[in-house]
Amino acid sequence: MMPTIGVMTIAVAALTIYLCHDEYKNGKMSSKNFKIVAICEGFAILGMIFLIIS
Repeated sequence: MMPTIGVMTIAVAALTIYLCHDEYKNGKMSSKNFKIVAICEGFAILGMIFLIIS
């Protein structure tokens, strides 16, 4: 069950980064907010990868 939740978390975090990047490119999101979202979601992805591996 845990690997399934981890894979879903990684997929949703990657999708969030993609959608935020699209909004950033269209000028709807500030650079500061995009960087904050990307960093937080990156930590979520790394954390889930670590949990799946261990």
